[in-house]
Amino acid sequence: MKKHFIFFLTGLAIAVSAAAQEAAPSGAFPFLAVDRDAVTGAMGGAQSLSPLCNPAVIPFSGSDVQVGLQRWAPATTKATHINALSGIKLGARLGLSVTAVYQMGEPYAITDASGKETGVFKPSDFVAGIGMGYAFTDFLSAGVNVKIASQTLAAGSSVGAVAADAFVAFSNGGLQATAGVTSLGSSVKDSQENSYALPSSAKLGIGYSLPVGLAFRADADYFFAGGFGAGAGVQYAWKDMVFVRAGYHLGSGNAPIPSFLSLGAGFKFASFHVDLTCLMASEALGGTLQIGLGYAF
Repeated sequence: MKKHFIFFLTGLAIAVSAAAQEAAPSGAFPFLAVDRDAVTGAMGGAQSLSPLCNPAVIPFSGSDVQVGLQRWAPATTKATHINALSGIKLGARLGLSVTAVYQMGEPYAITDASGKETGVFKPSDFVAGIGMGYAFTDFLSAGVNVKIASQTLAAGSSVGAVAADAFVAFSNGGLQATAGVTSLGSSVKDSQENSYALPSSAKLGIGYSLPVGLAFRADADYFFAGGFGAGAGVQYAWKDMVFVRAGYHLGSGNAPIPSFLSLGAGFKFASFHVDLTCLMASEALGGTLQIGLGYAF
């Protein structure tokens, strides 16, 4: 197992180096960087320790299935996202994740050469992924996620890409940490053959949970095409039934997600949970709402 783990780390380092050297100008598929988990979305988007976002974490976190709805950036892009996320623990050391996301943009009018309106078109994005995580020891694991993404901005005009995430994770008591790369893949070309990079990044995440019901999470991303992102948040759980969350996300340079403040709450009964997130203090994302309905087991 140690030999396999060394091979994994070596491949991860090579992938990071290649992506950093070959990154095209940023701009393609920024939706790949959106946090789909309604729980971590309220904690500044510090998503890397969520079993719904990182398959390497599943062996240490148990299983969770969530369906969600996001009303994204209602003052600007006015998009609606429908998400289905799952992280399933199989046995003591193996985890499987499946993700599907469908995004609907704001409809716009189609006109002919004379300027006459001939119809309405609604742009859309789609992401589907499958991942696997494996714990080599009681405290160390690795995971890989492969995803396909497509975007349709005009009738008869779609572009797509294949990307992958790779992580290692550490868990010991209340402390968890992870490191890896996200959205590694080929660049996307437009109709003029201009190439744009996916939001590939090197990511670090750390979290700590206390017996009194407090949990802290923090992420940092260096985007290979330029830009930096970081998110941090806190959660307080009352009797593992009622949850209050808050966080802040910083996006600088060409980071695909701009800065915002986040607040959220959740309620859990038996294994079912409902979580609500609101983003604010952001010209681009202010008023974004997200709701998730989940089952943890």
